[in-house]
Amino acid sequence: MNKLAFSAAGAAGVGGFMLFKDRESPEITFEQRYKNALLTSDSNLWGSKLTALKAGTTAHSKLAEAAQKGKENDKDAEATQLLKEGCFLIYKEPIKDSKYLEDFKKYCSKTNKDAGTGNWNSDEKNNESWNSSLDALKSHGAAQYGELDDKLSALKTELSTKTTPYDDTTRDKLKGWCEEVQAHIFEGSESKEFKQQEKYCRKAS
Repeated sequence: MNKLAFSAAGAAGVGGFMLFKDRESPEITFEQRYKNALLTSDSNLWGSKLTALKAGTTAHSKLAEAAQKGKENDKDAEATQLLKEGCFLIYKEPIKDSKYLEDFKKYCSKTNKDAGTGNWNSDEKNNESWNSSLDALKSHGAAQYGELDDKLSALKTELSTKTTPYDDTTRDKLKGWCEEVQAHIFEGSESKEFKQQEKYCRKAS
């Protein structure tokens, strides 16, 4: 085989490999990556998402149209429909390098708090309602609730030297973690973040 033929064969081989690779590695979309967080057409969360959209900003033209429509008198139904259409378009978008990630998080997806059940602890740090959650964290079981992230792990270590009632600074650390995690995209009821939220951020019944 002469050099020209060899080069052509090599190029064809590389091209074929890249084509095969592309076929094997399709871009992951929002609906594939966050399947547990998608809102159905009849979800009861659209009202709160529209409220957030009207007070926020968006990169998606359809959502911008929804926000504008929602600011008109008695147009919430039309605005909600536009919001749904925009979100359903975003669901089909590739997630890599997408400019719509914040839109998805804020207006088109179920958050950890949205997916939870029970009475959310919204008390201030000086309220003793946080003590029972801190007691539970002190004896956290990784087998049932998953490994703790860095913040909760550090707090658990700190708790080993303390007893109830805890001081406001300690309570505020757990409260801050709960407020941060509640806004994260829901990854499913078996995600360790969600399990820990339900364990440590809800009021004892």
